Amino acid sequence: MLLSVIGYANVSYSQSTVQSDPGFYLLDVLLYRPVGLVATIAGTSAFVAISPLLGLASIPEPHDAFQRTAGILVLAPAAYTFIRPIGDRDFPYIAPLPKRTLSVTPKNTPTVQPPSSTIQPK
Repeated sequence: MLLSVIGYANVSYSQSTVQSDPGFYLLDVLLYRPVGLVATIAGTSAFVAISPLLGLASIPEPHDAFQRTAGILVLAPAAYTFIRPIGDRDFPYIAPLPKRTLSVTPKNTPTVQPPSSTIQPK
């Protein structure tokens, strides 16, 4: 029984096993997060201000000026500020993709129709 428990034990690699020094946690919370918030607000303001020019830049191929600029000015500082785990020193922080599940319904499921309020002729 002990072998079956050990054999089916899963090790989660989603958490980093590298320990940072405790001083960096304090520096991260008191300095890097507020600076990241200011960078997110400034980047969002700059993105809104140059969006008419981005509209013109999106006319020729590859039509991705909005996505690339938003990724640089808004999403990268926001991910560094709000999504990055405390004490993680990676910059730019690349957030993991969300897990998507596919829900499938059987084809032959009965559907319930609401009662008809019209009177049918005989």
